[in-house]
Amino acid sequence: MRDRATRGRGAARRQRPRSDRGADWFSDDGDPVTLAATADDSRYALAYARSALDAALAFGAKPFLSVDAMPRALAVNRTPLRDDCLWTFRNRVSNVRPADPAVFAAALIGALERLRLGSGGEPGRPFTHVELWNEPELPFFWDSSLEDGAGALDRFFEMAIGALVALDAWRAASPHPEIQALRFGLGSFARAETAAQVVTSLDGSPLPGGAHVPLDFVSFHAYDDDPLAIVGAIDAVRTARDASTHYADLELALAEWGPDLDAHVSDPAWAGAMDAPLHAATVLALGATRLGRAHRAILWDFYPAITLGIADPAGGPKPLQRAYALFARMIPPEGATLLAEDGLLANSPALVTRDAVGKLRVLFVNRGAKKRTAKVEIDGERRVPSAVLVFADPAGSVSVEPRQAIKLPGRSLVLAEF
Repeated sequence: MRDRATRGRGAARRQRPRSDRGADWFSDDGDPVTLAATADDSRYALAYARSALDAALAFGAKPFLSVDAMPRALAVNRTPLRDDCLWTFRNRVSNVRPADPAVFAAALIGALERLRLGSGGEPGRPFTHVELWNEPELPFFWDSSLEDGAGALDRFFEMAIGALVALDAWRAASPHPEIQALRFGLGSFARAETAAQVVTSLDGSPLPGGAHVPLDFVSFHAYDDDPLAIVGAIDAVRTARDASTHYADLELALAEWGPDLDAHVSDPAWAGAMDAPLHAATVLALGATRLGRAHRAILWDFYPAITLGIADPAGGPKPLQRAYALFARMIPPEGATLLAEDGLLANSPALVTRDAVGKLRVLFVNRGAKKRTAKVEIDGERRVPSAVLVFADPAGSVSVEPRQAIKLPGRSLVLAEF
């Protein structure tokens, strides 16, 4: 398991190596696990999951729990492959199907119940969203070497659908409001088109008896230097969702996103310029009305070759952090209502929110090099902002500008408050 720490529509994901024994949430005694064994409290090893949840909560975030590592005790293969020291989860244990999907589902229910309600003297941890797996289309994350032919992905859906059905029944039967509030999702698919295909397929393929797979959200990834291409990927999934009969209320989660990884994962020039904040702000501004949530894949530059974090290796803010600071101001602690986003001005999108005390905020994203001037009319009357915050210098901080006019420097983010 891992947590993806989220707040508002921007977020950060915190990930651990899948070969870390401390993160193996169901202990292995060498024998096949039975359904009866999943009721044994001593079999659950939840210290890592609890510490990850605690870390997210300490930051004031809302955890998003991802179940994407198969415990050795439950895996169809228990002998790890040790020849890949770079991607340690490619070990033919953490990334394979369960030996028994029903036992896996029961063990997952046992783990989630103990994490949410508490067990062994540990209090419950608050979380609502639980996602099943990560990028199953890729052999890195769902190993097909133990399968026959092209049916590997079918085995993934066998596991995932069985787990979703079991989780939904458990939630419906639980007397605990904390369990009733849980939401279950699928995939964290590497490509948005996979998520769209899954929604369409599940909509047209009822379970025996006529019911449909219980699904609260679908998650997917999108990496592209063009932020409008990422918005297009979101729209592809949204189109499939809106065309469905049974999943019209399905929440969409952009579970990983950013610029092209091959080009920019180790590109300090791109990360140190306005490119990174403008890219993120464009996706968030245009994605706000399309998505339920969006998660940053890299919170900080934890490895010298990585430059896409919000914070540098020492934890100091980078230009990208300034964009998130402005979005955080758009959604204060007491909450805010999303009023609109201007999708017609793709080169200069604007996002509008109103908070609980009625304050209106407009965030302008000027992607072009040309300076612009903006005005805001409310009920036909031009309004003068009470504050204007400008971020245009990647090496500087957000500045406060005179309020008489809203000036948008080239390649800038500007927040006006009314």
